[in-house]
Amino acid sequence: MPEKALTHFRAFLNEKWASLLYTVLACLAVSFSLEHYAIPLFILWILFVLLLDGSFLNVFLPVTLLCGFAIRTSGQSTILLNHLWLAVPVVIVIAIHFVLYGQKRKLGVLFFAQAAISAALLLGGLFYISAENYFKPDALYYVFFLGVGMIFFYAWFRNGVFSNEYYDVREKLMECFWYLGIFCAWSILDQTARFLLTSGVFYKPYVWSNDICELMLFCIPATFYYARNRYVYLTAGLAFYGAMFLTQSYSAILCGFLLLVLCFAYLLKQSKAHRIFTVSLLTALCLFGAISFGWLVYDRGGLAALFAAEENGRLALIQNAWRNFLASPIFGVGVGDPGTGSATFMTVNWTHNLLFQVLGSLGIVGLLAYGYQLYKRCRLVFASPDPFRLAAGLSYLGIFLISMFQPGEFCPMPYAMMAVMIFTVLENSDEERAQKAEKEGKSAISA
Repeated sequence: MPEKALTHFRAFLNEKWASLLYTVLACLAVSFSLEHYAIPLFILWILFVLLLDGSFLNVFLPVTLLCGFAIRTSGQSTILLNHLWLAVPVVIVIAIHFVLYGQKRKLGVLFFAQAAISAALLLGGLFYISAENYFKPDALYYVFFLGVGMIFFYAWFRNGVFSNEYYDVREKLMECFWYLGIFCAWSILDQTARFLLTSGVFYKPYVWSNDICELMLFCIPATFYYARNRYVYLTAGLAFYGAMFLTQSYSAILCGFLLLVLCFAYLLKQSKAHRIFTVSLLTALCLFGAISFGWLVYDRGGLAALFAAEENGRLALIQNAWRNFLASPIFGVGVGDPGTGSATFMTVNWTHNLLFQVLGSLGIVGLLAYGYQLYKRCRLVFASPDPFRLAAGLSYLGIFLISMFQPGEFCPMPYAMMAVMIFTVLENSDEERAQKAEKEGKSAISA
């Protein structure tokens, strides 16, 4: 490609128009049920961009949209395995990308936290689990990608996520979350419209409702980040939550409600404009939440009946995880332990609670590793809290909250990878700002 054309192409990739185009194409693919065709096309486009552009942030949105397609097909692992033939070009292109564009940056404190998690995953089930269960392909997938895989992503993001002449790395991340939220909301509305057209109802149970809401929780804080300066973005945050409400996923509705309340508190702190209106909306939201919860308890015959309901069998899963911890408290029973049930293809026996998943599968070693990572991440958010840092922390809090009710962050792609991206952007932007301040200081001394 001629140098001038390459320059114009890179300029387009770095601008918001590219993100808008990706989102429109993704929404059209959903509307016309073309996800099976969109998956290989998006993969090939991502590889093409990686060959021509240095910043991973320029493919972060297409990558998350690609995961959205996989979620929509209700069989993420199977669908992606159908395109396993693309693994070879993916590895080759990533290697070339590192050689061409990798920046030399030292690995920060987050690396050691992720390394500790990787060690805990590898040791999970030591002296307890059988070799057959330990080396099952589905178990190895989670052990490898949650551990070594996330170390790889962290190293990649440290060296391949940076600001340039077109955007600040912080603003670009929020832009990606904004457009991803639009896609998730469109996906939910599309499914709702299909139900209305085919059977005249707003909702029927569908497999991927929880998964798409987990993606959405990353995105809601971005709307409040933008609402600091343009209040109209607040309506988008409410619309995102409204779309989640249409899924009737109890865990998503609850976690989305808690996240919204914290986002309103964030907006009250960051923006003095329209404070009375913001407080009024927050009050209305809290009343809506209280009435909805009260109706749910009444409809299910009381609080005890609600928690005893079959679809809320999380308590039984947690009890099983606790028994696993007691059976092997140091290293847990391992990710591949079949427990009392049989996990479906490319899944583990979920506890649907990250704390007890780690406690039962990885024991005290895993709890210490994940606790250390959480501590380092919290320190990074609250080191010098500014509007972006707090909004990024809220984006992570969304997936952390729902991880108390769903697999959440225990799924490598996309949730754990997106969490790594958030904190690597924080680390990289801090480093960039420190370098900029240092250069400005030297320039002032020279002058």
